[in-house]
Amino acid sequence: MEADATRWNGRYEGRVTGDPAMPKGLGGVPLERGRCLDVACGLGEQSLWAAQNGFEVIAVDTSDVAITALNSAAVRLGVRDRIDTRVIDLDEGLPTDAANSCALVICQRFRDPSLYEQLVYMLEPGGVLVITVLSQVGLAAEAGPFHAPPGELVDAFRDLDVAIERHVELDGEATLVARRV
Repeated sequence: MEADATRWNGRYEGRVTGDPAMPKGLGGVPLERGRCLDVACGLGEQSLWAAQNGFEVIAVDTSDVAITALNSAAVRLGVRDRIDTRVIDLDEGLPTDAANSCALVICQRFRDPSLYEQLVYMLEPGGVLVITVLSQVGLAAEAGPFHAPPGELVDAFRDLDVAIERHVELDGEATLVARRV
């Protein structure tokens, strides 16, 4: 974790959280309010959006610099009491106290196939997962090691306890929206 934390702290140093933003691909998807888990939340624009939209958010990231920026933005926007921020090592898994209890799980621009099954396990029945990863599809340049091969999200989630509602792969990104059955 320390190497990852150092790298991400350097990336976020001196930056501030932007405006609250709906997770990519979620527009028009019916949601029930409840608990939301934002995995690898970074500066937390999606966490802020979820809090402003009635969710009780658990926002996790390896970067304490990013979490501090998110906390400041949450205070400024009056939603700090709706966001539980945590610095965690995602290599050790997702927070167990969120298991089977999330109406919404957000994972934007973070790819760890070993966590895909855990992402579903965080959802309550009927809960929605929205995940966006870098993809090899539609790249003008050569893909890097963090880019998913074509179809990875559909292949990974089709046999899990979810119904895939939306899947898009283009311009170097793949987004999947799925609902736990």
